Amino acid sequence: MHVPLISVDGNYIDGTLTNYETIGYTSVLFYASWCPFSLRFRHTFEALSFMFPQIEHVLVEQSSTLPNVLSKYGIHSFPSVLLVNSTSRVRYHGPKDILSLVRFYSRITGLKPIPYYSDRDLVTIESVGKPVIQRQHIEDEPLLIFSFVFICLRLAIYKLPHLLHHLNNLCRSYIPHLNLEIFGETRQLIGRILHMLDIRRAWAKLRLYKTKNFHKGARNARVWASSLASVSLGESSSSRST
Repeated sequence: MHVPLISVDGNYIDGTLTNYETIGYTSVLFYASWCPFSLRFRHTFEALSFMFPQIEHVLVEQSSTLPNVLSKYGIHSFPSVLLVNSTSRVRYHGPKDILSLVRFYSRITGLKPIPYYSDRDLVTIESVGKPVIQRQHIEDEPLLIFSFVFICLRLAIYKLPHLLHHLNNLCRSYIPHLNLEIFGETRQLIGRILHMLDIRRAWAKLRLYKTKNFHKGARNARVWASSLASVSLGESSSSRST
């Protein structure tokens, strides 16, 4: 006889596990409604409740549980499965596929799934109904969409500086080669023009021209000064003879 899944809050499960006196086992799934992996895993957990009707299966949502209760039972990530009896509490640490969980149940409790399923049957059971359940939860849980978008934005903000840094290095490595290819012919043309003009020779001619003009100006100045002196002496001698 199949016992349906039971949803409880953190206070209830804490009181139950603290004073656990039930004969048999209880499997507790701690999940978060905003976590896509938790929503997917609920289908697997429900399948386990059909295969192990001797085990009570309980659901505990993260928002209804205080952090100290989660820490008390070692729940630091979602989804997490805790298998409890009157003498022990065992938290599952393996893969979240149904085949691994069936082996975990059988190893801890000594029970076998009812009815018996082969490994291929278990894989088929796990895959059936997943798309429908995921789509239904997305429609019923709009916060899941916002959570997914928020996670994507956080990843984008974290990765964007690294991406821009690599893009900057890529541009620096390719742009100099690109400039040489684009302006190579222009630089060759400028080099030919400078070679034809021969700036050094033109500058030497200009300096020589300035030097010649300077010497010529100096000679003209001496001639003009001597002429002026001769005129002055002539005027002085004329005034004396008078």
